Amino acid sequence: MGRLSSVLLKGLGAVVLAVVVLSVVATIVGIALSVIAAVLSLVLTLAVLSLVVLAAVGLFSLVGADSSAGSDADTPAETRPDPEERVRSRYVDGDLDDEEFERELERVLGEETVGVDDVEADRSRRRHRERERR
Repeated sequence: MGRLSSVLLKGLGAVVLAVVVLSVVATIVGIALSVIAAVLSLVLTLAVLSLVVLAAVGLFSLVGADSSAGSDADTPAETRPDPEERVRSRYVDGDLDDEEFERELERVLGEETVGVDDVEADRSRRRHRERERR
């Protein structure tokens, strides 16, 4: 009987060892799956939150655009900047250099008295300046 008990004891030890190893592997797999589930949940939550924010921004921009759509037409002419002021502000902002500023200012101030000859002279001056730049 000594031999049979030794075999049974070894078999029982092997079964216990297998159960311990399998439980450790199952615990590691469970932890990995829960980490993956948490990451996927976070990504999904952020995606839904970003869609909500984008929808809110779009809604506010539509509402803001509707309320200000006719504001330029309703604005009195006295409060709208005249063409001369727009040219001056573009020059101050650095959008125009000295020559462009002078040309634009002449164009804006001369619009009221422009004749056919003035238009042709202006076109020829522009062509001449473009050739000089090349």
